[in-house]
Amino acid sequence: HQSIIYSLFFSLGTLNAMPGQKSLLVLVARSSFIAIALQLFLPYLLPNGPPVHIPLNNRPRPTIDRSNVSLRLASGKVTKIYERLHEGQTPLLIGPETVVLDNRGVIHSMTEDSKLVTLTELQPSESNPQIMTAKVTEVANLGPGRALGGKFDKNGCLYFADVLMGLARICIKKSKQQNAKVELIASSVQLEDGSWSDIVYADDVDIGPKTGHVYFSDASDIRVDRDIRSGKWDIMYASKIEAMRGKMSGRILRFKPETGQVDILATGAAFANGVAVDKDETFILYTSTYEGAVMKYSLSGEKKGQAEKLLIQFPGFLDGADCSFEREACYVAIPSTISPLAGLVFSMPDFIGKPIRSLLMIIPRWMTPKAEPYGGVAEIYPGSATSPASLKRIFQDPDGRDVNIITGVTEFRGKLYLGSLHENCIAIYNLD
Repeated sequence: HQSIIYSLFFSLGTLNAMPGQKSLLVLVARSSFIAIALQLFLPYLLPNGPPVHIPLNNRPRPTIDRSNVSLRLASGKVTKIYERLHEGQTPLLIGPETVVLDNRGVIHSMTEDSKLVTLTELQPSESNPQIMTAKVTEVANLGPGRALGGKFDKNGCLYFADVLMGLARICIKKSKQQNAKVELIASSVQLEDGSWSDIVYADDVDIGPKTGHVYFSDASDIRVDRDIRSGKWDIMYASKIEAMRGKMSGRILRFKPETGQVDILATGAAFANGVAVDKDETFILYTSTYEGAVMKYSLSGEKKGQAEKLLIQFPGFLDGADCSFEREACYVAIPSTISPLAGLVFSMPDFIGKPIRSLLMIIPRWMTPKAEPYGGVAEIYPGSATSPASLKRIFQDPDGRDVNIITGVTEFRGKLYLGSLHENCIAIYNLD
């Protein structure tokens, strides 16, 4: 059907220029030829499959309050931390997607080069005390892939999601950092029929405070590849292809350290992204990025084993998530608003929208739409047995002037630690 629509677009453009009664026959012949050719080459042009129907209620339609500038430096609550570099020193803090704090409160992050680094010895700048510098130290090389979200367990071991490997772990002993080894925990999961399914795009991680179970997202079944121009793993391109395809292949997985088993908890997310567990480990929140929705999976109670759409209508697409154990609140990163082009494409009926989405999947990656400048975090109340979930506050920099494209949020002792794939710094927002 899609091939026929393409061929009609090409052929109708020349129909008026063809005189005589044979115009219709020529149109049919030409359309059939183009349809057959496209059918033959479509698997090569769209190796991840063609776009699918996206229900209207799964298409985000956000609105932004441009007067809300609570995440700018001028608010007095934001601090930005850059790497303190000396002459000739090679930068380490590049693209810190998520900020992770260990049990002692030491700031860690995983960089574009898959290095685990610490940020210590913070110093305010002379010109602006809200701009700080830190000593950045490489703690470990996490392997050849791209590490994204992570979380330390009670024993000080870091579980992290790697887009190449899957779920991995590193346990660093303070006196023997050089001997720390990366362990591959899970690269596939067994399905109900006994077959195995690869974990293709491990994205975010959280750990249950009661059981120690590791909950993590497998964002999509589209594999991340390298951008031949930069040589880097292009995680954004795979994400954009998933957005245009609309297949909703994301899922939430669980690893049980006591048995070594991995199982699937939830499926059907439109790019499963951030994962957050509450303090009593009764539920998991996770983000369905391209629905602009926060989902809730119940681990206990009447709804045990069920996933539900908790909240929608955020100012943009969603990314990382975290729940505070001290406050009755969870936090969700909002990296970008929806561009005018994406909004237009998502609003179109399938007979127009699918061909356009296909073209956007085929064009070279450097031509694909870029993220709109924006930085935001949503504070939400996850609900209880007696009260519904609600959106409490939005902290945002509506044009990304000071804080831009936030991909990870971590709450720790009344502060939000914000990471970004596209920045070479981290930001801290003081909630109090």
